[in-house]
Amino acid sequence: MMKKIICGVSVLLTVVGCQTSPRVVAEITERHSARSVDSVMIYEVGDPVPAEARAIGKVKCTDGGFTPTNKCLYGNMLALAVSKTAESGGNVLRIDKHKDPSLMGSTCHRIWGTMMIMPDSLVKTDVLTSLQKIEMNHDAEYMNNVKDREEKVKSLNNVPHDVFRLNAGPGWITSEIETPYSVYKRKAGFSISAAYQHYWNSGIGFGLHYMYYGTSFDNELKFKIHYVGPSLAVSYNLGKSWLCDLDIGFGYANYSENSSGYYHISESTGRIGMAVQMGIQYKFSDRVGLGFQLNTFRMSMKRPDGIDTSKYDFYGIQRIDTQLGLRFYL
Repeated sequence: MMKKIICGVSVLLTVVGCQTSPRVVAEITERHSARSVDSVMIYEVGDPVPAEARAIGKVKCTDGGFTPTNKCLYGNMLALAVSKTAESGGNVLRIDKHKDPSLMGSTCHRIWGTMMIMPDSLVKTDVLTSLQKIEMNHDAEYMNNVKDREEKVKSLNNVPHDVFRLNAGPGWITSEIETPYSVYKRKAGFSISAAYQHYWNSGIGFGLHYMYYGTSFDNELKFKIHYVGPSLAVSYNLGKSWLCDLDIGFGYANYSENSSGYYHISESTGRIGMAVQMGIQYKFSDRVGLGFQLNTFRMSMKRPDGIDTSKYDFYGIQRIDTQLGLRFYL
């Protein structure tokens, strides 16, 4: 069995290894002696080709599969097509179709062209040969790609490293709450939160998060939830002044309810809670910003003895808050 596995892996690696280079396919209709690659003129899509030029075949350069992007930039693929044209005896390469890399297609440039031949007297020489021009275009494209990657990394990393947040806004309990007088499917209240987050250069960080939510039922039952706990966080720079962030944390949650009415109730319990924050913020300066965030909170509760709670898939408290607040960049 082990030998079969090793054999299978070896075959897979061989197949992958054979497909790590671009693929060049040529269809020759008229054979000629090979030429120097420097004698091949290139006509891009739509460029007029001299009437004296005649086709001697077709060439296409595509992705061979599992091809690293730096091996199939436009310069790489064009150089392969030029080399095949010269090898086939042509001195003209007309690009018929060019496809850029795409997420749904290939990470490579793909070229389809016609290999042609025309009298050498019509071949225009330049200070730079065809391959030298290709090399220049290749280098320019490669440097642009490197620059784009560096800019994206810089954009991601260009986030404040230490952020303190203060927020307030309405919140809603979305789980069912039963009181001595009624059953509530949802209940609005007021929430506040405070958080400190530290981010590394990668935009990933950690922090400490506090949340409070309060509301009342039946005009006499006071209901409060406190939560504090650590969180994992990520922040991303959306532009010059805009940032988005996401925090996920588990911590200690304390639920309490008090009533001074006919039913005297005073209860408090501590459980593990989960809090998720998603937000967007605008930086007014390097020190202060304004942010909007959406919070979700979930806290399981102990099922009471003697009461049928089987109708609940989840027995506890679920809540959602919308908050607006200040950001201080330390």
